[in-house]
Amino acid sequence: MDLEKLTWLIEGLLDRTPGARHALVLSRDGLKLCHSAALDTDKADHLAAIAAGLQSLVHGASVEFGSGDGGVRQAMAEFYGGLLFIVEAGHGTHLAVIAAEDADPGLLGHNMHELVEQMGEHLTTPLRAANGSS
Repeated sequence: MDLEKLTWLIEGLLDRTPGARHALVLSRDGLKLCHSAALDTDKADHLAAIAAGLQSLVHGASVEFGSGDGGVRQAMAEFYGGLLFIVEAGHGTHLAVIAAEDADPGLLGHNMHELVEQMGEHLTTPLRAANGSS
């Protein structure tokens, strides 16, 4: 995974999406893979943990009340002062964006999905090999 390219692409997402403030790519288990420059390391780690937790909760809702397979297309939380969007970005990988509360959710979601489609395999976390083997 080319993290420099991913960072450049998520910065581009922020530039072309009014109200978008921060973005990061994370693994399903909350490991921060790359993040926008405006997020310091501690805040990026915190956002990754929040996004992984929310994604896990929505996964549980999907298993219990959805199709039963646990599939999650996206999750969104609206809070005083902002929005948090999380989209699946490949096997084991998610894209999370924090936006201002007056940001256009339709445009934000569209731009996030467009980025995910554009990046394809670059936003996929490979399965971890057992015993250090490939």
